Amino acid sequence: MIDRAVWRKCRSIVDRLSIPAPFDPDLFISALAERRGRAVELVPMPGTAAQCGALVATDEVDYIFYATSTTRLHREHILLHEVGHLLCGHVGDVDPGLLPELLFPHLSGDLVRRVLGRTDYSAAEEQEAELVASMISQRARRRPAGSVAPEIADGLARVGSIFDIR
Repeated sequence: MIDRAVWRKCRSIVDRLSIPAPFDPDLFISALAERRGRAVELVPMPGTAAQCGALVATDEVDYIFYATSTTRLHREHILLHEVGHLLCGHVGDVDPGLLPELLFPHLSGDLVRRVLGRTDYSAAEEQEAELVASMISQRARRRPAGSVAPEIADGLARVGSIFDIR
C-alpha cells in the first residue's frame, strides 16, 4: 500500500507537468529538459537481455538508457520511470568504477558523477518513480470531454439515440 504522503508528493510533482496531447514520450522528455534547463539524452540499448532502464546524471547532461528489445508501451513506461527518478530528485553519488563498460562505453569514469540504477535505489525511491511514471501515463491517456474525433462522436450519438440517451 502506498503511503498518503508519498501519493501527495508524487501527485504534486505530476500536477506541475505539462503533458502534451497526443502524448509522445520523446517530445515530453525534450520539453521537460528545456523546462529544467538541463539536457536529457535518450540512449537506446539494443540487444540487451535486461528490459529496463538506467539513469546517469553528469554535471551537464542526464542520460536515460532504455531497452529497445521490448514493446512500445513498455519502452514508454521505462522512460517515464527514469523521468520519475529525475523529478523526485533521486540523485546520489556512486563510484563511477561500478559502471558496466558495455552499457556506457562513451562515458569516462571521470565524467560520470552520479549513477541512478535499480540496484542503487531504496524501495521507497522505486515506489515513487513507479508512481510518478504511472500518473504521467494515466494523464497522458486521459482525453478531455469533447475531444473525441468527429466521426466517433457521430457514431456515439447514433448509438445513444437508439437507447434514448441524450
